[in-house]
Amino acid sequence: MPDEELAYHLRDTADTEHLGEVLGDVLRGASGGALLLLSGDLGAGKTTLVRGLAAGLGADPAAVASPTFTIRMDHDGTRPLVHIDAWRIGPDDLAGIGFDDALGSGAVIALEWPEKVASAIRHPAILLSLEHAPPADDAGEPTRIARIDLSHAAERDRRRIVEAMELLMRAPRLSGPRCPACGTPPAGECAPFCSPRCRMADLGDWLAMRHRIEG
Repeated sequence: MPDEELAYHLRDTADTEHLGEVLGDVLRGASGGALLLLSGDLGAGKTTLVRGLAAGLGADPAAVASPTFTIRMDHDGTRPLVHIDAWRIGPDDLAGIGFDDALGSGAVIALEWPEKVASAIRHPAILLSLEHAPPADDAGEPTRIARIDLSHAAERDRRRIVEAMELLMRAPRLSGPRCPACGTPPAGECAPFCSPRCRMADLGDWLAMRHRIEG
C-alpha cells in the first residue's frame, strides 16, 4: 500500500517535536506495546523527537534526555514510555535491560541506533529515520527530513497512523520528485534542486568526484 512510507520536511525543532507528539498520541490508544526504531546521525533530532513522543503519551517531555550512558530511561504517562539508546550495546544485551518485558507490559519503546541490535529485534515496529537538510535560509536553523516506514508495523496501527498524520501534521509531506542534494521538493528555476545552495553543493560534489546524481 502506498501509505506504508511517509516523508516530511521538518523545518525546525518545533516540527520535530510535533511529529513525535502526533505519533505518541496515536500510540497511546494502541492495543499492546509499540516499538519505534529511530535512526539518524548524531544531532539529527532523535532525542528531540522523543520529547514530543513523551508529550503525546502524557509523560513529561522535560524529563527526556539522551540515555547514551544510562542505556534505558523510563517515563510514566498515560502509557509508559521506555527510551533506549543502543549505541553502546549489542543484540545479546537487549534481554538484560528488560526489552521484551517492557514491550509485553504495553509500553511504547523508542529505540535509538536500532542497527546496533537489529538481529535481536523480531517484533513489529515503526521505522523512523531523520536526515539532516540545509536551513531554509542563511539565518535559519538546520532542517530535517523524516521518513516513516510502516511496512513492518502492526497492521492495526498502520491506518491509524496515516490518518493522524494527514489530519494533524504541520510539516509539509514530501511526495514526487525530490532535491538530489537534501531530499526536499524542488522549486522553480532551481529544479531538480530546491535552492541555489543545494545546486552549488551538488556542483561541488561533482568537482570533488562525489556524484550525487548520474547522467
